[in-house]
Amino acid sequence: MNKSALLKELSENTYVTLRPSSIAGIGVFALIDIPKGRRGLFSRDTSEWIKITKEEIAALPEHSRYLVENFCLFDEGHYFVPEYGFKMMDLVVYLNHADEPNVMSINEGEDFETLRDIKAGEELFVDYGEIAPSVPQGGS
Repeated sequence: MNKSALLKELSENTYVTLRPSSIAGIGVFALIDIPKGRRGLFSRDTSEWIKITKEEIAALPEHSRYLVENFCLFDEGHYFVPEYGFKMMDLVVYLNHADEPNVMSINEGEDFETLRDIKAGEELFVDYGEIAPSVPQGGS
């Protein structure tokens, strides 16, 4: 992306920030009013997710286990960890869960769309149950 494209992106497509959440840890919050149906709230990482058993995660040092257990999707026997580990962070991992979300996953988390108008300062929520079953089944 060149400087002109970056300035346009910052001016026209900067919607969210991270800050402490009263729900859990850190959350994603609207910087400006976001209309219903808006997509492209986040630039998404396109790395693969690696399927790792819960036993393998349990053998990691405590600080690494903490990151996986708190920021990665999982099923009954595995965690799904980004192939780059935790050298970068995708804002989506900070979306907190709600049974009545205001954002939904599109194409297995490739994009997200607002389900209703969201006011500046409001936290964005997603239904984890709509993402977790769709996690790509990477290598083991």
